[in-house]
Amino acid sequence: MSALTANADALMAVLKPELERLCRNAPPFGEITLKASIHDGDVGRVSLGIEEARKIAPRSGREGGRL
Repeated sequence: MSALTANADALMAVLKPELERLCRNAPPFGEITLKASIHDGDVGRVSLGIEEARKIAPRSGREGGRL
């Protein structure tokens, strides 16, 4: 096994549980993000994000809204 493959496997071992957690909590509409800070070939920090999106009425259709 090459060093690059071993390094990729090690990174995946750290990131896979985090990605699975995000996928279990994914909103019906929106985004999930996973950002990993790598230092010397190892994960130093993982940032996770879940953002929910929804449509809102156009400004003219909202209560009290005027154009």
